[in-house]
Amino acid sequence: MSRALSLLFPAGCLCFAILLGLPGAIHAPDAGYYRLLALGQRVAVPAPFSARILGPAVAGWLGRGLGVDTGFLILGIACLAGLLALIAGLLWSWKAPAVIFAGVFLMPFWVDLFHDYYLPDLLHAAILAAILLCLLFGHTGLALLLLFPAYLARESTLLIAICLVVAGWRRIPLRTASVGVLALLAGGLVSRHFGQGGPASVHGISGGEYIFGKLFWSFFKNVLGLPLWSNTLPECNPVWSTAVPHGLPLGAIQAVGLCQPDSWGPGRLLVAWFGIFGIAPALALALRRRILSHGGSGERTPGLTIVLRFSILYGAISLLLTPLLGASVDRLVEYGWPFYFVALPWFLLRPFDDRANRSLPILLLHLLTCWFAWFNFRQQMAGVQAAGVLIPGLTVLALNGLCYGLVKRYHPVS
Repeated sequence: MSRALSLLFPAGCLCFAILLGLPGAIHAPDAGYYRLLALGQRVAVPAPFSARILGPAVAGWLGRGLGVDTGFLILGIACLAGLLALIAGLLWSWKAPAVIFAGVFLMPFWVDLFHDYYLPDLLHAAILAAILLCLLFGHTGLALLLLFPAYLARESTLLIAICLVVAGWRRIPLRTASVGVLALLAGGLVSRHFGQGGPASVHGISGGEYIFGKLFWSFFKNVLGLPLWSNTLPECNPVWSTAVPHGLPLGAIQAVGLCQPDSWGPGRLLVAWFGIFGIAPALALALRRRILSHGGSGERTPGLTIVLRFSILYGAISLLLTPLLGASVDRLVEYGWPFYFVALPWFLLRPFDDRANRSLPILLLHLLTCWFAWFNFRQQMAGVQAAGVLIPGLTVLALNGLCYGLVKRYHPVS
């Protein structure tokens, strides 16, 4: 495929992502919280949602006279277009072939991301992409300054800052790094101001305690297949329960217990890890030596080195944290996009530069895998689970194994 065709893929992606992602977006989980923030009803929104003020504030401003729903839609389309353009710019800057553009921009990932345009994920991803592009071209001060709006969009920007410290160690001057520190502190103070005063969650605990408890709940459900029960979250008839010892600061939680073992959580986790990004996990495994050694093709600039190291570290941590952050693993695993959309394409340049004919079967396998996973998650949302959830999980795992074998045979990597 000619490289001139590459720019057609992000343009087409913008169209099908909006068409497929728009229906039902207002009913996305937690969308109601951000809609209330845009309407100025901050006291009705619990932490940590009330602290994520940037997206609702901009949507409220854009929707003046039109309604906040229109404001969110305008903001979502603008952020999607900006994110696609920024990632396309990153790939174009290091002359990625059209087959890589197709592998990135023909995925249903973009449909899900736009479907959640009420949530801060799309805005936060666009800001992160802008940070990476600024770093790539040496505008380090501007990149670090963008930590301020990023933190107002989502408090997980703290992880971005930590990864930037590691990736930019001894590569970013101390004076420039101080810009990032001040931007992060300012964002934290503003976010904390707006995050106070909201109602407590249904569990009667604060934002920090809520997130800490969510880690345990998610691990048991997504990894062990043992959903937890409490009097404030009665998801099942518990097979075992016990009263909370008197004196423990657990708010309204008075009893905890265990539900029956369920493969739903581990099955969804498999589909998310090995399906949302297609056969990219298999490609990363095949290129693991080059990735771990930060090797690659082409000339390396200080900005490119920081971008690659950040994308590897931040993406890998996001993917590994997926089973601890909630039940919506299909959305949570998407936070690892910098690893698959920025770092991995760079390491694929040499194996796939001059082998478009051999790359086509792998591209088709990749698109089959990610769209299969997407349809599986859509069926689960609609209540169609006749085939269970472990079967689709094992299917995408097998497809990744097939890809790994093909890469080793037709695209040997030294």
